[in-house]
This record gives sequence, structure tokens and C-alpha cells, in this order.
Amino acid sequence: MASAFITSKSSESKDSFVYGPFNVFDASCKFQDAHEWSPSDCKEGQRDYIKPLCSYPPRFSMGPESKIRERLTQTSFVGIHSDLRVEILLLDFWDIYLSKILTAVDETEVNPYNLMLREALDKPHAAEIQSALIHTVCAMCSSFLSTEAGYNMIAPEYQDTNFHQYWNFHKIKGLSFVSASYSWKEASSGEELSFLVASIYFLLTTDVFYSSDEWQIHLRGVVETLKSISHWDEKSLVSVVREPDSVSGALLFFAQMTKLDYLFSTLYLVSDDVCNKYMTVMDLEFINYPEEHMTRSLMYRNTGITSGMLRCLTNIVKYLQVANSPQAREQAVIAIEQELIDCEPPAFNNNLNSLNSLIIYHQSVMFHTAIKLLFMREVKQRGPHDLQDLVNSGIDHIEINEEITKGITGIGLYWPSFVICVEAVSSESQARVTSWLQTIEPHCVDSMKRGNRIIKKVWQRRRNGDQISWLKVIREIDPTLLLT
Repeated sequence: MASAFITSKSSESKDSFVYGPFNVFDASCKFQDAHEWSPSDCKEGQRDYIKPLCSYPPRFSMGPESKIRERLTQTSFVGIHSDLRVEILLLDFWDIYLSKILTAVDETEVNPYNLMLREALDKPHAAEIQSALIHTVCAMCSSFLSTEAGYNMIAPEYQDTNFHQYWNFHKIKGLSFVSASYSWKEASSGEELSFLVASIYFLLTTDVFYSSDEWQIHLRGVVETLKSISHWDEKSLVSVVREPDSVSGALLFFAQMTKLDYLFSTLYLVSDDVCNKYMTVMDLEFINYPEEHMTRSLMYRNTGITSGMLRCLTNIVKYLQVANSPQAREQAVIAIEQELIDCEPPAFNNNLNSLNSLIIYHQSVMFHTAIKLLFMREVKQRGPHDLQDLVNSGIDHIEINEEITKGITGIGLYWPSFVICVEAVSSESQARVTSWLQTIEPHCVDSMKRGNRIIKKVWQRRRNGDQISWLKVIREIDPTLLLT
């Protein structure tokens, strides 16, 4: 089991946060000092300050400032200091930046995070639900701002703020709600469970930003809560298809992303880790991806991933994870090969009428390339030198995507790019990857930086003649990594 202990000199809480069989913190949960990185590590001249409030999304926003303060007052929101000055900054930062980097496209009206927040905060719901979601948003924003990538964006008057302390404070406040709600989830309504899923998934997002080993516990909590939602039936899925930009559509997106997070990570986790000790890929089969009107779904419109691609990746993981007879395994390989053909993205369409459509096209090709590389390396056991045409094609799309998204805040999924880059062998392809890694370095959160280190470590091992799998390298040197 992944363990997490928060320690500090300044503030203490005697609560224990538990959901399912997992203790999130010990009984003496305390605030953790910021010790891994300090503002002095940032070089002068690399700061882009947070801009004043300008325009707001047409469908949902936390602000402007007067609206943020009104939200906090209505929910009896409690911050570290009574003036809530930093919390207002955090929620403003959510509007103008952080909510936008969580998806690849600049399409606010289908941002699943904001769709869920709009339902929770702009409609009459219990104050404790609204407050909990605001706490988790504050936790996401402060965790990002406590990293080097985030520090580059902090305005001068806030550069001495200990955002790490705010992260821990708001994370613990969010966990208080999660812990209480999880204990009576079987008696909760579908709506209440939807907000519980969102709260836990938002906490999972903070784990990505700041290299927290708690992510397996949060992922398990999301899965168990999703299982408690009784309306995952054919009727509800039809309503999601008809209204993809609804709360149900956002909930389905978080469910599908939870499944992806599991599939991305389970192959290199050891058997005693939370995800593999208590779950297999079979336990996530209830999470669906309707084929009908798939291109209208939030998953496709935010990531480019089709239902066929998700099914194919699931079957690759199932092949590697679940032992079967030799005959069954041979049949599974044939079936996956056909699925890879069937889910291949269509040829490029010169008539694509928006930048978002173009971004999604390249994201889709990158994801398909990644699952094909995973299949060829881990299932077919092909050597990396045999796959360089496919790798170079993937790098082409990474570079094109980087070029066309220069004016876009969103960064898309990291996992597909990681899988493509780590399989680069030639000096030319590695030089292209290195150039791209240098370009994105200022914007990388901690989990991405850890992934970049894995890429270079795999290259180093292979230069010495070892054709090692990247799965084995992660298992050896960074087994708690979450790639997403």
C-alpha cells in the first residue's frame, strides 16, 4: 500500500482520513513543510506574472473577485487566514489558467471540470458540497503554484506565500468531506455521489501536480464510489450521449479518465501496490464509452481518444495482466491486431474548420501510435530498432502539435508522448525528443519531470546494449510514478 504522512511544525490536525480499506493519513495528520523546492531555485528573468482578471468563460467561472468572495461567504468557507486573500487569488488562477491546462483544447463550454463546478456552485446544493469542491480546487491551484512551473507565474506581491502550506490545508479540508461522504456512500443519491467522485478526482489531479504517492488511494476511492452509482445503466448512457456537455457527461469523463490512469500505471506497479492488490483491469469493465455519437463525447473532444482506442488499450493490459491458456493468448493477440486497425484515426482532413479539431486530430494519432508501440514492444516483443518508423511518425505529430498549440494553454495527455519518446533509438530521433523536452520543461509539473527522467534513463540503459522495457525501468527506480 502506498503510504502518506504529512508532518509539520506549525499546524496539526488529529483527524484520520479513511475511505475503503485505505488510511489516507495517520492519526496525527499534520501540515508538511515545503522542503523539496524553494522560490530561490527559480532563475531571474523567467517569471510570467499572473495577469489581472480579463475575460471569463461564457459557461462558468469562479470570478470576478466580487463573485468569488460571494461564493466563499455563502458556503461559510474557511481559509488559513480570515481575509481569504490567497484563496481568492487561487480561484482567480483557476479561471485564467489552471482550468485551461487540464485539457488539450481551448473549448471552455466542454471543460468537464467546469461543467461539474457549474452544477455544484451555480445551483442550489448543500453548502458542505460546495465548500468541499472549492477546497479541492484551491488544493489543485496551490499544488501547482508550489512547483517550479507554477512559481514562474506568481505576481511579485505573492512570491513569499507558502503555497505548499495552502495545498496541504485545502487538501485536508477536501479529504474531511471525502472521508465523511465515503462512509455513507451506499445511502447517497446519484447526485451526491457525482460530487464525491469529482472531489476525489480533483484530489487525484493534485497528486499529478506535486508527485504525491497518495494517487493510488484516491484512484481506488474514485473507482469504489463509481461502483456505488446505481444508474450506470443503458438508460443513463443514452442521456449522456444526447447531452454530452452535462453533469452526467462530466461524470462519465472522470470515470473514463480514472480507467485510463489505471491502465497507464498498472503494468509497472508491483503486486502489493494499492491498485494491483485490490483491483484488476476486470474491475473497471463497468466504465463504458458509448460508440454512438462518440465524437460529441467529452472524452473525444478533450483528448482525441475514441472508444475503440480505449477498448484496445484495455485488452492489451488484460492480455499482459490476466494469465490465460496459450491458445486463448494467441487468439487475443489476433483480436488486438484487428482492433488496432479498426481504431486507427481517419486520414487527415484538410477541411478541418477549427484549431481545436486540428489539435484533437494530432492528439488522437499520438494516442493510437502509443498503444501500437505498447502492443508491439510488450505483447509482440519486438525490439525498439524495428519500430523506428512508427516512433518517428509519432514524433512528427508531437512536433506539429507543439507548433500549432503555441497560443493554447492546454497541454493534453502526457502518456502518449512519453511512450513515443521513450522508444526513440537513433541519435537523430533522440535529438528531436530532447529538443521537445527542453521546450516543455518550463511548463512541466512534477510527474512529467519524473517521466522525462525515465526517458533519459531508458536511453542510457539501451546505449549500453540493454534492450530494456521502460516498464521495468519505472519499476526499478520510480515505481510510484503516475503518468497521465
